[in-house]
Amino acid sequence: MNNLVDYLKQLDLSDVEAKLYLTLLKTGPTSVRDLAQTIDIKRTTAYFYIDQLVEKGLIMKLVKGSKKLVAANEPENLKTLVETKLQQANEIQKSFPDILKMLNSTVSQGTNSNNAEVKYYKGKNGVKKIYEEALKATELRSYVNLTEIEKIFPENFALFDNAFKNNQQLMMYEIVEDSPLALERSKSSSQNNRYSYKVFPQDVKLQSTDILISDGNISIIHLKDTIYGLVLHNNELYNNFKILFDFIWEILPELPNKKNNDS
Repeated sequence: MNNLVDYLKQLDLSDVEAKLYLTLLKTGPTSVRDLAQTIDIKRTTAYFYIDQLVEKGLIMKLVKGSKKLVAANEPENLKTLVETKLQQANEIQKSFPDILKMLNSTVSQGTNSNNAEVKYYKGKNGVKKIYEEALKATELRSYVNLTEIEKIFPENFALFDNAFKNNQQLMMYEIVEDSPLALERSKSSSQNNRYSYKVFPQDVKLQSTDILISDGNISIIHLKDTIYGLVLHNNELYNNFKILFDFIWEILPELPNKKNNDS
C-alpha cells in the first residue's frame, strides 16, 4: 500500500488523493460520505479532492436512482499522468542549459562559495556533492567504512570507478574497515594502479563513516541517523591530516598478495 501511495505521489497526487483513489479501486462505487469515513477525513474535504481526481481522469461521478456515487476509473488511465510527467521532465531537461546560463550570469563573484573555510551539506544529494568534488583532486586519502557507505550510497562504487576514467591525475589511498565487503571491494579496485588500500585492525571502528583528505580540504561524512557532511578548507589543517594519514599508512601492515603504492 505504501509503495502504491508513494508512486501516485510521484504523479503529483496528494497523499489524500492517492488514498481516495486506492480505496475506490477496492470498494467499487460508493457514496462520498462512506468514502470519507473509510479514510477518516471530513466529507467537505473529500468533495474537494474528488473534484481534483475527476479532473485528472482517475475517478468519475455516478447517479444510480436517487444515489450519488463516485467510482474509480480503470488503472490504465494513470498512463496519461505518466505521459504528462515525462513530457514535463523533457521540457525541464531541454530548458536546463539556457536556465543554467541565466543563473550563472547572476552569480556575484564576490560571494564565491569556493573561498569558504567551512561548508555544511545535509541529505543524500548534498553529501553526494562532496564526493563529486573530492574526486576531482589529484590526490585523495580516505578513512572509510565501506559497509556503511554501501547501505546509503551503493552507487558510490561506480562513481569512484568512473572518477579514475574522467580524472587521469587522480591517485587514491584508502584505509578501510576489516569487513568482507570492504576487502572484496578494495581488492577489486586495487587492479587499478592509481588506487591503493590498507586495512584497520578489527578492533578499530570509525565513528564517522568517511573522512576524505584532498587538495586542501578535509571532508567529514556521517551517515548514521542523519545524513550530513562538513568540508573544511584550511591548508594547515589539511597538511596535518595528510601527515597523520601517511604516518598511520606506514605503520599498517602490507596486505598479502597486494602491492600498495607508496603515498
